[in-house]
Amino acid sequence: MLVPLNWLRDFVDFDLSAQDLADLLTNSGLEVDGVIDRFSGLKKVISAKVLAIEPHPNADRLRLAEVDCGQGRRETLVCGAPNLEVGMLTPLAQVGAVLGEDGQELTKVKIRGVESCGMLCSERDLGLSEDHSGLMVLDPEAEVGRELVDLLNLETQVLEISITPNRGDALSVLGVARDVAALLNQPLRLPQCDPAEHQPGIEGQAVIEVHDAKACPRYTGRLIKGVKIGPSPLWMRDRLMACGIRPISNVVDVTNYVLVELGQPLHAFDFGQVAGHKIVVKMAAEGEKFITLDGQERTLTGSDLLICDDDRAVGLAGVMGGLNSEVTDDTTDVLIESAFFDPLTIRRTSKHLGLSTEASYRFERGIDLAGCARAGNRAARLMDELAGGQVAAGIIDAYPVAYQAPRIPLSVSRTAAFLGLPLGKDEVVAPLKSLGIAVSDGPDEDTIIAEPPAARTDLERPVDLTEEVARVVGYNNFPHRLPKAEIGAAPRPWPQRARALARDAMTAQGLDEAICYSFAHPKAADQLGLAPDDPRRSIVKLMNPLSEELSELRTSLLPGLLSAAARNLAHRVPDVGLFEVGRVFMDRPGEELPQEPFRLAAVLAGLMAPASWWDGEVVVSLSHIKGVAEYLAAALDLPGLGFELADDPPPYLDPAEWCRLTLEGRPLGELGLLNKRAAKAFDLDRPTYVLDLDFDLITEMAVRLKEFRHLPRYPEVVRDVALVLDEAVRAGEVMDAARSGDDPWLVSVEVFDVYRGKPLAKDQKSLGLRLTYQSDERTLTYEEVTPGYQALVERLLDKFQATLRA
Repeated sequence: MLVPLNWLRDFVDFDLSAQDLADLLTNSGLEVDGVIDRFSGLKKVISAKVLAIEPHPNADRLRLAEVDCGQGRRETLVCGAPNLEVGMLTPLAQVGAVLGEDGQELTKVKIRGVESCGMLCSERDLGLSEDHSGLMVLDPEAEVGRELVDLLNLETQVLEISITPNRGDALSVLGVARDVAALLNQPLRLPQCDPAEHQPGIEGQAVIEVHDAKACPRYTGRLIKGVKIGPSPLWMRDRLMACGIRPISNVVDVTNYVLVELGQPLHAFDFGQVAGHKIVVKMAAEGEKFITLDGQERTLTGSDLLICDDDRAVGLAGVMGGLNSEVTDDTTDVLIESAFFDPLTIRRTSKHLGLSTEASYRFERGIDLAGCARAGNRAARLMDELAGGQVAAGIIDAYPVAYQAPRIPLSVSRTAAFLGLPLGKDEVVAPLKSLGIAVSDGPDEDTIIAEPPAARTDLERPVDLTEEVARVVGYNNFPHRLPKAEIGAAPRPWPQRARALARDAMTAQGLDEAICYSFAHPKAADQLGLAPDDPRRSIVKLMNPLSEELSELRTSLLPGLLSAAARNLAHRVPDVGLFEVGRVFMDRPGEELPQEPFRLAAVLAGLMAPASWWDGEVVVSLSHIKGVAEYLAAALDLPGLGFELADDPPPYLDPAEWCRLTLEGRPLGELGLLNKRAAKAFDLDRPTYVLDLDFDLITEMAVRLKEFRHLPRYPEVVRDVALVLDEAVRAGEVMDAARSGDDPWLVSVEVFDVYRGKPLAKDQKSLGLRLTYQSDERTLTYEEVTPGYQALVERLLDKFQATLRA
């Protein structure tokens, strides 16, 4: 928001410098990014009166002008302007003035042999407009020799303020002036708005109908007839340019002027182009076409609000007018629109059309519902003054439900305690009243009732009012003292701790954590080959996606990780180990929100470790991805981790290299080799192993509080046994059976050898188990562990129809 200081002084008196005012506003919550100095190069431009004109001795098109510079000083200048006349008052740029966009300093020069100590200027020379047809003509009664910026009251300093989205009321000069008046305890002056009215009145000449009062709670119209289109006066053009707005014509400039002054977007229709002299506010038809003022054809949706006449659309409500009803040089009658449009409706239209304007920017943040008529009156008054029109008596005001201010109770003592200031009732009430907030007594001495004006859409709760008191007091005026509070941190919830432990366990194995988008490609489920009834096809689609490629919420972590792995491999990163712990999203029909379970997934490709001279190249295999799961289970003390083979692998895994994981019989997930079809779908050109686990189950089953166990004090006894088994018997079954006994000294069972070949039969294998016995109380002997060892061996031989290998 650009706020010229002279314009600000129209509403409130202050003698602060621009920087001091900027600091004051910043300390009250309106952050001033900087102070813009305009016309700094015009300090040596003064008003000069032409006394005499003579022809140039060496040029037919140039003349010599003798000018009065004030204080008895005269200069002779070379000038070629066609409108140079004796007696005219015009700007004189003296030696040392800086003119033009390139900032060149004016020097004394000789033009065709005649020395010229300055230059008489056009408006374009001074940066006041694009008019270069002749010299700028000043008021002949003005003081001679006075600096031009003071003579014309130009806006030389402008505050650049960052307005937060909740402060739509501050998107106007008057809104900022109200804050300045409150901060300096000065009265606020309001602009003169009521125009001189003429008969016949607007009733009977124009009709306004609002078909959707929710999208348009208020719509006002004023009619001005007999206007004459022309340029605006310099003071208005200068103020608009200081605010970054290009002047167009007096009528259009008035609407922009009131927009900046009061924060109310306006639109001026050429009333002669409005069919039936009727305005209808209604929602657009789906797919309807409309050409806006910028000449672009827009395709609308049923959620866009249109301003129409009897035959067609003439404006896109709250965003931009239509090309078919714009004000032109031939316009004589003008209908002024001053309305309030629903912020959500305008924001939706602005976003889907990619069309943001000064009007939509304000409507999106909320404007003054109660101020629509005042703004229309202000514009009518200015058009009457600047365009010579006559304002038709009366105003059409479609305002079915008048603004009712919320009644917000505020405790004085709680406000003082919250701010840490010794504030009484008067010290709380005064700042609120200075901001235009009505205050009355509450049910008790400690409570007041505040009723914010319609412009303050951000004031909804008592704490909002407390903030207003703090702003007026000034954040920099708060006493500096440390709060008395015990410093401590509450322990993190177990699910957060479990995720942190899992991340530590995965990174400890050399994997890198990936943080992928929660959004997924619409073809992700097809890339995995998921069945139509797979729960992971319960897609949640985004209403406003970043792109078509990211238009759904993910139902699996694997597509993101596989795409990341492919991207790494394509950039010549040969060995990839990635994992992610995060949410997936499953649609629940009939429910407002999706299901959001946590999952853990990992991807391995390439070498498991850098190649070395002793191990060579160890390519990732099923045992490695299985080891990742086992290490994770050990780190989180997961009980009963099991691996099961089945005939129904997921559609993206190789049936020959995969297994299902369980925790005490409950499904945990899958791991295995990505099959060729899925690998091709994700552009992976080498064997890739994946792991996909239900992390909510891991969180539930993991041991939350680990018990300390000291290091063994006594040596262990190790016994080995080699069993000849049927090939179909899984090693995991044998190990589970070995652990299932009640021997208190058996601390571990491990596989140390698997053998196939002669003299064993083709359908047999030898499984070597290493059994470790240990006591925490004393050193065990072989004789003590032998009975338990023999009982275990007999149990295994009997259960699996095995024999001892010789």
